[in-house]
Amino acid sequence: MSRRWALRPASRNCSGSVLFFLAALLTFGAGCSRDAAPPAAPPAAAVAAKAEPTPEERELRQTASDAVAWLVANQNADGSFGSHHSPRPIEVLADVPGSHQAFQVATSALVVDALDGCPVESEAKERAADRGIDFLLANFDVKRPSGMEHYNVWSFGYVLQCFGDRLIARPADPRAAAMRAACVRLVEKLGTYQTLDGGWGYLSLGDVPTFQPSETSMSFTTATILVGIERAKRAGIAMPEKLVARAVDHIQRSRLPDGAFLYGEYLTYMPRHGINQNKGSACRTPACEYALGLFGVEVTQAELEKGLDDLLFKHARFQRMALRRPIPHESWYSVSGYFYLYGHAYAAYVIELLPRDVQAKYWNALVERTNVCREPDGSYWDYPLYSYHKPYGTAFALIALSGALESIQAGT
Repeated sequence: MSRRWALRPASRNCSGSVLFFLAALLTFGAGCSRDAAPPAAPPAAAVAAKAEPTPEERELRQTASDAVAWLVANQNADGSFGSHHSPRPIEVLADVPGSHQAFQVATSALVVDALDGCPVESEAKERAADRGIDFLLANFDVKRPSGMEHYNVWSFGYVLQCFGDRLIARPADPRAAAMRAACVRLVEKLGTYQTLDGGWGYLSLGDVPTFQPSETSMSFTTATILVGIERAKRAGIAMPEKLVARAVDHIQRSRLPDGAFLYGEYLTYMPRHGINQNKGSACRTPACEYALGLFGVEVTQAELEKGLDDLLFKHARFQRMALRRPIPHESWYSVSGYFYLYGHAYAAYVIELLPRDVQAKYWNALVERTNVCREPDGSYWDYPLYSYHKPYGTAFALIALSGALESIQAGT
């Protein structure tokens, strides 16, 4: 699951860009001799000690296994996850068919990526992920239902990340060529949907919706898509430099001096609006910082730790207060319930960037905060959304749990 890039201890005002951990690995590999002596085997005592999992590892593994089992048991017949069915009389605006297709494709991509990245071994998990890939290949090219709703940008980002991760991990997958072709098409569509300010947003609420969205981008939507772009790029998919540069610039403009991120650039002149304060930004900050670092923007270790501290400790109560409230942004600092598990999943990616001796306190807190949303059946959810909320919530939770489980197995 590791998605590391190198950290710099310098302040934000220092020049220079971060170095990708992947580049370090490639450089190391290139300099190794094939004839070099193999590494010494670990002592037998160490092997024996490692073979016996700790109670913490057993509990975490069981929690992750329960989440996997719930996802496998609740996969749709066509390989997708989630549906438009709802027990509620009032739901989030989502016109048919495009918006619901976008929700289902994005949810399915999230679930497949979470299953692929989970260290719990299971034949049922592998079959479910493969069926999900087949569904995504048949349905990834989602259209918007109107000029106002373009939730499909979420599906583009998550499918790119899902296919990119699968191609990186399994380049010989028999569907590799089809996934690569799909990624090329998705990049083309991202160019069409890129907002004029450089990022991506999911609604155009102005009086005159335009073919290419002309209203505001959202910082965290753009960050999500940039993560997908980076995975696909690492898998060998060509990316237009201008498209990426404009998106990165949008997130940089959304970055406030106190470490928070604007919800969207339409709030540029309202930086002290509740949602733009650290209490309101806490679930968005890890995703935005992570995306910036992937594309060479300097994010220091101190800044990453501050974002995690805000989310998991200092402002955690404000994030929890929004959980499962049915009206978006009705809680303090305009926090919405659907921020919660999203923020904790991206926090897992950020924790992986930190030195090993710093990670432990954050993993423990991340698992505890994530499990606030756990149901007795092993699923997770943070906000009622038709019947997509449990699959997407469980996928986000599994990403967080998988990161913590891998850190324990690595001896962190």
